[in-house]
Amino acid sequence: MNKSIVLQILKYLPLKPLFRPFYSGCGSILFMHKVISHHEDRQRIEMMKANEIDVDFLEKMLLYLKKKYDIISIDEMTQVLKLKKKLKKKFIVITFDDGYKDNITLAYPIFKKLQIPLTIYITNCFPNKTANLWWYMLEDILLEKSKIRLTYKNKHHQFICENQNQKNKSFEKIRGIIINANAQEQKLILDQLQDNYNKDLTSYINKEALSWEEIEKISKDPLVTIGCHTKNHLSLNTLSKKEQIKEILDSKIEIDKRTNKDTNHFAYPFGTSNEINKNEVENLKSTLSFTSGTTTRTGNIFEEHANHMYALPRIQVLGTQADLSVLELYICGLIPALKNKFRKTVTL
Repeated sequence: MNKSIVLQILKYLPLKPLFRPFYSGCGSILFMHKVISHHEDRQRIEMMKANEIDVDFLEKMLLYLKKKYDIISIDEMTQVLKLKKKLKKKFIVITFDDGYKDNITLAYPIFKKLQIPLTIYITNCFPNKTANLWWYMLEDILLEKSKIRLTYKNKHHQFICENQNQKNKSFEKIRGIIINANAQEQKLILDQLQDNYNKDLTSYINKEALSWEEIEKISKDPLVTIGCHTKNHLSLNTLSKKEQIKEILDSKIEIDKRTNKDTNHFAYPFGTSNEINKNEVENLKSTLSFTSGTTTRTGNIFEEHANHMYALPRIQVLGTQADLSVLELYICGLIPALKNKFRKTVTL
């Protein structure tokens, strides 16, 4: 059955009170990527739409959450867990990944107006303008072409993308290849796509990324916590232990210097069980540089996470699910319980 249909059915079933006492935990960490002023009418790849939150829905969501929950900073959350504090309400922590310009131009004014804290995890290659925002380039290529050819590890791949469904599936397959490639292999793939389909990756980063000047300015606001998201946004499991630690610490050192603050929180790039497991978590812990590490595994926060501070689950707010009733299915624990086969405390 279609996932959206299942969600619509679950919304109207009286199941939330059954799950909330066991699976809602003491709080939830929400995460997003981009904020947009309106969804464009042009054709899009479904996965790309999912990572874009409409600014009107963002404000509606924040007003709703503020009335029902305690929205706290990630620093406060770590104290709640470590000191086993009891809050009157379930807490919500709101985070953004990567460092998109719209986090400041569109999202920040709403957080400021409502006096709500937020965390922005910065991958340094965004403000350094060295990032390859290949997902935008790949989307443009797929929407323009009916067939894509790619050579990877001496194998020739062909992706048929004549209709929307094929384009969505091709995006997911090529995305998987790129994510799982090491830095050298990834460069070869992206060079192919640029050369074969007349694209320029630098045009995307110049348009989308925050600058260091913007980050330095916003970091002065007590409402804003700047976190680390590695230097180059590579999947850590494709790197050696030494390379992983360098990616993490180089990011922190530069962000600390730029903001004149100690950066205490980290988010793993991609962050699913495909990219983050025990080795990656242990490598982060071994740096002795952070008080928390967040993944993209779906789950709520429980008191037991005080012993797993470097493998915290989060809930993604999807642009394709801009519905407060659906968000409640996650926060109450119903969807996390189903996704995790009724395992309560999600870590590794």
